[in-house]
Amino acid sequence: MRRLCLMILSLCMLVLSGCATINSDIHINRDGSGTWDATVKSQAEPIEKKVITEVLAKYPMPEYTIKAINNEGKAIKVDDNDTAEYNTWSIASEFKNIDEFTLVRNAMTLQDKNKNLAPALEKTTSGTYIVDLGTSLGNTTVSVSGTIDKVSVQSGTLKNDNTITFSQNERIRFIFKPDHSWFFYIGIGIGIVVVVSGGYIFYLRRKYYGDAA
Repeated sequence: MRRLCLMILSLCMLVLSGCATINSDIHINRDGSGTWDATVKSQAEPIEKKVITEVLAKYPMPEYTIKAINNEGKAIKVDDNDTAEYNTWSIASEFKNIDEFTLVRNAMTLQDKNKNLAPALEKTTSGTYIVDLGTSLGNTTVSVSGTIDKVSVQSGTLKNDNTITFSQNERIRFIFKPDHSWFFYIGIGIGIVVVVSGGYIFYLRRKYYGDAA
């Protein structure tokens, strides 16, 4: 147990000192749900699976899967009691709402969970979302179901209207406007059909009664 605690502390110190990185790929849906795919890579010393799981256990985040990346770059499944060490590990998780997203944010940036932190995603009165994920501990890519407000981007690089990348130690914060669901466009389509149909029926009735006269 003492050895495990030292390894966990060592991993956290390696990440915070830049000797290990957490590269993240995040997608945020319009309802606050989404996915987090990460790669934990140690440049100093290999680590075992239990070290990763114990670090994540400090944050009651949603279910996740962990796989090791071998020397050939392939992801392999590792049993929980396997003590084999690898320099690179992958983490995959899904979050269903903003609360779960905040737990994922705290884990991916090793936030102090005892602090009164702002939510990872906050909806404004205008309907936009404020994304606040703290400091990037590696290369982080965030894509959204919507359009990112360019004016709100103070750090990072916009790849397109819905994707932004951040380098290590950059602050991950920006605003985006969520796009509409398919129900919205279906509703518009139905409305157009109703208006056009009503207009056509009105035209036919006028034409019929006009001819009858």
